[in-house]
Amino acid sequence: MKKLSLLIPVLILSACASSSGVVATGSDTYMISNSRKGVDTTGSKVKAEALKDANEYCASKNKTIEIIKATQKDMVPFTSDAQAEIEFKCVANK
Repeated sequence: MKKLSLLIPVLILSACASSSGVVATGSDTYMISNSRKGVDTTGSKVKAEALKDANEYCASKNKTIEIIKATQKDMVPFTSDAQAEIEFKCVANK
């Protein structure tokens, strides 16, 4: 029982992330959304993770990312996770 009482707070406070993955939204236009739970998580951190994934996606096509729109929201305790959404294109390298 003592071990269980120590484990529950750790599970609650541990970060848990989710990502939509890259989703096509039109001709050469994509979106990715990420969210993360955690006390020390910010919208900026989640946006950086989404940008990294978007950059990797474009790089896999030998192209460069062009950001159309980027949004982020910080976590609100007991209400919402930290979130970010990136709309982007993959353009030919210059």
